[in-house]
Amino acid sequence: MQSIAFGPTIRLLRQAKGVSLREMARRLGVSPAFLSQIEAGRQHKIPKQRIVQVAGMLGVSEGYLLGTAREIHPDVLAFLRETPEAAEFMTTAMKSGLSAEDFAGLREALKDRPSKAFVRRATAPATGKRKKRPTRVPEDLASYLDPSLCVTGLIVQNRNRLFQRFAKMVTKKHKTLTTDLVLERLERREQKSPTIVGGGVAIPHAFVPSLDKPIVGAVMLKRSLPFAPNGDGRVKTVFFAIGDENKPQFHITILARIARLCATPEFLDAFAAARTNRDLYKTILAWDKRIDSGA
Repeated sequence: MQSIAFGPTIRLLRQAKGVSLREMARRLGVSPAFLSQIEAGRQHKIPKQRIVQVAGMLGVSEGYLLGTAREIHPDVLAFLRETPEAAEFMTTAMKSGLSAEDFAGLREALKDRPSKAFVRRATAPATGKRKKRPTRVPEDLASYLDPSLCVTGLIVQNRNRLFQRFAKMVTKKHKTLTTDLVLERLERREQKSPTIVGGGVAIPHAFVPSLDKPIVGAVMLKRSLPFAPNGDGRVKTVFFAIGDENKPQFHITILARIARLCATPEFLDAFAAARTNRDLYKTILAWDKRIDSGA
């Protein structure tokens, strides 16, 4: 494996699944020392069969594992090693199924903001006796979630119709954008890899130019619909996020925050139970705040 990011990618995904290095080494049938060398990037000659085995253990496809390893730039890896909060952010987002393309913008973000100030923690509060670190909480979703873009009981025939409906709602309120642009950017991102994250949830998202601040919307579908290109992966819960292509760090932070919400089964139950659009909006904000507080 030529990519210097292969080992660190394994480490990030392993940590996201809560698997210790010793336990993973045992399952793979290798020594912890050997696995540690792989994760540190000191072992490059890894058989394809072993890569497939590792991917299976981490719950991702071989293509996802290799794609992530190729996409994460060395500057980002160095930043992850130096900044524990950044590593926590990445593992939380990866655990929720966000792909390598969603982190590609971090390279530019690092150039513009070399300090650690922009890193926003996306993990749930610590529990038990483990000592909490000081939490730097990003602006909550109330800063970006648009109540006019929160719809429950929506009926659409397919994913394309859903995207068209959302794009029209966005551009009706944001006159600087066009429906065709929003739709094209959403479809372009979807073609790279589907944004379905499992559990009947999808988080389609895209970058557009010159946006004052990110736009977030949410839809609870009346009936589930197939989301992946091959017709698999049915979804009912959909969050949309539109970000400024010149501010990728904020867009990625919001995605991780949404992913954290959607990884909470109790939130998904409350989301599905919302009877009106206003209830849906208030449910999202209440649970976003609730998870922050650890309640």
